Amino acid sequence: MLPVGLACEEGKLQIPELPKVELPSIPLPKLNTGNLVLIETPEGGLQLDPRGNDAITALGACADLVTYCFEPGKRTLDQCMESVPQCKTSRPWQESEACCPADCTDAYAKARDKGQEPVAAFEQVLFTQPDCFPGVRALLEGK
Repeated sequence: MLPVGLACEEGKLQIPELPKVELPSIPLPKLNTGNLVLIETPEGGLQLDPRGNDAITALGACADLVTYCFEPGKRTLDQCMESVPQCKTSRPWQESEACCPADCTDAYAKARDKGQEPVAAFEQVLFTQPDCFPGVRALLEGK
């Protein structure tokens, strides 16, 4: 639920379709493993596995849904969080389309009801304390 007075009277918004990104076609150096090299330093670097499909990639897809929807003056973060497709399972990374767990939209609404600003509530729920998203905490803690 959206905080009182923020719900869209006509119902949920139509969420814009996410742009399709073909990671293997991005012009970055590739390793024999297929990973893309994002940053390379003498001490190590940062690689991206384009085949990645786990709780963290699903959380990123959820965040993408919300941020691609948000358009100041046209669509608010509140409206976008309320309108994102809800995940049907506890394994969002295995669903056929990007989605956000109901627990995350509920946590966002609770943060807004407590007076938190939209961007702060969004960041808290999906990035600072992403416990609403199944599997993320375990990956972050290396379990």
